[in-house]
Amino acid sequence: MKYFLILILCVLASCKSVCTTNGLQTTPDVLNKTTDTIIAKDTTADLSKGTHLKTDPDKKTEVTLEHDTVVVIKEDIVKDKPLEVILPKNTTIILPENTDIQTSDVTKVSIEAQTEVKLPVGTEIKMSRVNWYALLFYLVIIFGLAWYYLQGRNEDKNGDGFVDEKKKIKKS
Repeated sequence: MKYFLILILCVLASCKSVCTTNGLQTTPDVLNKTTDTIIAKDTTADLSKGTHLKTDPDKKTEVTLEHDTVVVIKEDIVKDKPLEVILPKNTTIILPENTDIQTSDVTKVSIEAQTEVKLPVGTEIKMSRVNWYALLFYLVIIFGLAWYYLQGRNEDKNGDGFVDEKKKIKKS
């Protein structure tokens, strides 16, 4: 029985996984409520069609176009009808504070670090790093239990349930 427990501990504590999970279908973690978060480092993201954006309420936002972009000017600015204008690639645009924007197509954006982002319900969350502290904690527990088990193994040699005392032999 002791060797069976030692074998189980060795299998559980081994570095190489014994079983593979290729056949298992895992469902990604999904947010169940709208979540405010801050982007940790500069990143790029794809915004889906119809995504609502709002510029910073304290300062103007500078945007550089990566492609030729068609812009529609509203009727209240131009008196006749809406006017379509093509802005060339690499045009720099300054958006005023609190500007509401809605994407009309899938759009790739670059987001600076420390930007506040509101993630909507249904956003999939994927783990990108391993929590090494948790892994170290569990390994210490497993090896500590194994060490404790192996240390106490020789204390009760006659099997009577009591710790055997070392007998001192006096030489005369």
